[in-house]
Amino acid sequence: MKLITFLSLFFSLSTLAQVNLTGNIIDSDGAPVAFANVVLLDVEEGTFKFGTSTDESGEFSISNVTAGDYDLKASFVGYVTLSRKLTLQKDTALNNLVLETDAAQLDAITVTAKKPTIERKADRIIFNVENTSLSTGNASQILESTPGVFEMNGSYTVKGSTAQVYINNKRVFLSDEELQQLLRGYNGDNVKSVEVIYNPPARYDADGGAVINIITSKNVSLGYKGSVTGNYEIDTYAKYQIGTSQFYKNDWLNVYANYNYNPRKDLTLQESQVGFFNSDGTRNSRWFTDVNTVNRSDAHALNSIIDITLNEKNSLSFMGYLGLNNGRELDSQVKTSILPQGGTSFSGFDTSSDVGQDYASGHANLAWNSVLNDNGGNLNVEGTYIFTDNDNTQDFSSRFFDNTQTTTGTNSFRTTGFQKANIFTGKVDYEDLFGSYTFSSGLKYTNISNKSNQDYFDTNMGAVLDPSLSDVFDYDERIYAAYTQVSRDWEKWSLTGGLRLEQTQVEGDSKSLGLVNEQDYLGFFPNLALGHTLNDNNDLSLSYKRSIDRPGSGDLNPFNNFINDNNVSTGTPGLVPAFTNKINLGWNYKNELFVDAYYLHTSDMINSVAFQNNDTNVLVQQSVNLNYEFQYSVDATIYKMLNESWLTYTSISAFYMENEIDALQSPISLQKSSTTGFYLDSQNLFDISKDGSLKMNINASYVSSILFGTYRYENMLTSEIGFSKSLWNNRAILTASYSDIFLSANQPFVTRYQNQDNRELTLPETQLFSLGFTYKFGNFRLENRDTEEPEDQKRTGKTSKGF
Repeated sequence: MKLITFLSLFFSLSTLAQVNLTGNIIDSDGAPVAFANVVLLDVEEGTFKFGTSTDESGEFSISNVTAGDYDLKASFVGYVTLSRKLTLQKDTALNNLVLETDAAQLDAITVTAKKPTIERKADRIIFNVENTSLSTGNASQILESTPGVFEMNGSYTVKGSTAQVYINNKRVFLSDEELQQLLRGYNGDNVKSVEVIYNPPARYDADGGAVINIITSKNVSLGYKGSVTGNYEIDTYAKYQIGTSQFYKNDWLNVYANYNYNPRKDLTLQESQVGFFNSDGTRNSRWFTDVNTVNRSDAHALNSIIDITLNEKNSLSFMGYLGLNNGRELDSQVKTSILPQGGTSFSGFDTSSDVGQDYASGHANLAWNSVLNDNGGNLNVEGTYIFTDNDNTQDFSSRFFDNTQTTTGTNSFRTTGFQKANIFTGKVDYEDLFGSYTFSSGLKYTNISNKSNQDYFDTNMGAVLDPSLSDVFDYDERIYAAYTQVSRDWEKWSLTGGLRLEQTQVEGDSKSLGLVNEQDYLGFFPNLALGHTLNDNNDLSLSYKRSIDRPGSGDLNPFNNFINDNNVSTGTPGLVPAFTNKINLGWNYKNELFVDAYYLHTSDMINSVAFQNNDTNVLVQQSVNLNYEFQYSVDATIYKMLNESWLTYTSISAFYMENEIDALQSPISLQKSSTTGFYLDSQNLFDISKDGSLKMNINASYVSSILFGTYRYENMLTSEIGFSKSLWNNRAILTASYSDIFLSANQPFVTRYQNQDNRELTLPETQLFSLGFTYKFGNFRLENRDTEEPEDQKRTGKTSKGF
């Protein structure tokens, strides 16, 4: 009996013994296959047990394998998967396992790497860029190359509407500057496609007239890979960005992490004029201001995502982001010259403004997804917490002088302040197929709590707190949303229709001014998209969308931000939301020619408008509600592969815009502004070498005239030439580019009506020479998945003129 017990124990221990498996993989020519996947599967169930990938010499090693029977599978893109049954009872070496070339796979890879492609649907276009020449850049460059997308100062517009940026159907609520840093950190080979959604369906938030949704590539293989990236650019000052991405996947776990460091020194020049008037309408004087601003920043960004597959139907995802920009400095030297009407000599004042800022933002997101049935039904539940913490100071001093340049007085002050925001969102989304109809619905709750403080100290005679210029501003917002959507495809027709309801409760409280803005309203936001295929070459589409633009806390915040003594920027506590109706009619010919005619009308549009007070000689940049703005437009895009190495797509838009405001400082209370303009954009991609390793892009765009509130924006030409070179069997990529070739990307804004005459020309560093380098290591041929960003963070910002 003891002998039987001993033998049973011995047998049990032996079956649990751990062994080591080593070996190497070669191709049919005897060359090592680097970064191939090697996995051991359960013989009976076929589930994953152990796995690794080969190194650069084609060798692999799996340690601590439980003794037993396995299916070994070795695979790599372009090769037939090798399968072998193994019984492991001791350390085993498998030498020279051969992978045979799969010609069909290689042919498919060659085809998909040719060029970007465009798909047109009733409410969007899909720009497929995976494995194309655009993959050598970053996500920001890809968006700039996407048909129908116009970028300025880090903000994007699509068919006359400011676009909200999403990544994998999750909205990115960051400032324009943070968004650009995030997108520059996304390698182009991480981007699968870009969806440009003209009239977004009900599953998307109601605010924002258009959506740009970046879809990242999904991993299909096991293993580890990583990359390091560096970018250097110079105009007046040099700036650079370095970063690294790390990725690991096995059968139940995805881990991704990305870190970017972006120290910058940027110069912005600004020239402005204000013509002040007497009460009888005659000219009083003209004020000329030159601003020289140096912005020093030291930004860090870390984002990561962890996906856990619980079983074949349930998965969890955790995502986090942290951005830091401490010690930021904006140093401005401002010179203002005053020329009286009929005068020949200038008086004026010189101003020095030094702003210091410490900024931190971050978020954490947890999501659960469950597959409900074999028809594609799924349930998604997620919660997100977002925070921003911004501390800032401004030291301001001015010296006034007469027309003999003799000092006549001084002014100085110091402000200290902070802005702290906490945002929470929770949402549930359900989607399923019922017969031929796809049905989706969902609920969402958003809570925004924002507290701002500014103390103003008069430092002309010591440091005396001025309560009249100090303030505490509290802002709370709650949004309760519900939506439902139905879609169906027939042989020649497609239909998508939905309705989103959003109940909004807002309270903004300016303590020192005693102003409280309370709002409680229910918004109905329908959408409809209808598509019809006429024949193999022609498709028609019709879509409609109603959307909302809510004022951010920065728009409502009444704090004064001084550029100089007579130029102030402020918010307006009494702002109300804006509502937009948009209709679009589209024609698609062979996926090469796209023509759209659309109309959009916005009531109470929120914009930053300049009002000059001719009695006090002060110019105030103020967030206001326009009475309305509407636009008619006809757009056309031609997308064509002219030959095997030249892809071109050119877009042209002709439009009419009109708006109306309450003219706060003018004798006639209402003021209309209008313009007729056009926009032209041409993107050209070239394969210079036969093997496709050397590529060139030449891009140019021009806008003739467009409105931003009462400002008319005119005559801006942008241009760029760039090159990319793949090295070492695509292990590394070297890029070089030169932008604003003709030094014509300046930003002119002009207001002229009744007794208002002010203009400014902003000259940022746009003529940049850039060099970039990316090196990939590990199993870099794996496709990967990138991080997603949360919703509802940008609402702490302030609307400004421009996109």
